[in-house]
Amino acid sequence: MFTKAPFLIPDGFLRSFGYPGPRRFVALFWTPMGDEACFHDGQSSACGLSDNWLYLSFLRRKDVWAWRDDNELNFGNSDEEATHWLVVDADTGEVCAAPKAEALRAVIDQQLPE
Repeated sequence: MFTKAPFLIPDGFLRSFGYPGPRRFVALFWTPMGDEACFHDGQSSACGLSDNWLYLSFLRRKDVWAWRDDNELNFGNSDEEATHWLVVDADTGEVCAAPKAEALRAVIDQQLPE
């Protein structure tokens, strides 16, 4: 199940975060292994090459925090793997969250479910 966010990702966020690719849908998540922010676009992924502080500051915004809590989303932390990943639409800036397996399928297929 995908949960659409009531906010957009800031302009230029993906490039500043360290995502170098051209794909439209990109998943962002946290892993405790190395305590790092990661991305996956269905073709490539990386952990430890992204701006951890930028990612964490985004997750700590009041509107993002409230959305996460209201929808019981777990984006991971230093002690546990994320059970949900953010999926960002690089074209529109729209953000949604989904369980890890569903988010991975969406970025591999480069298509969000209707």
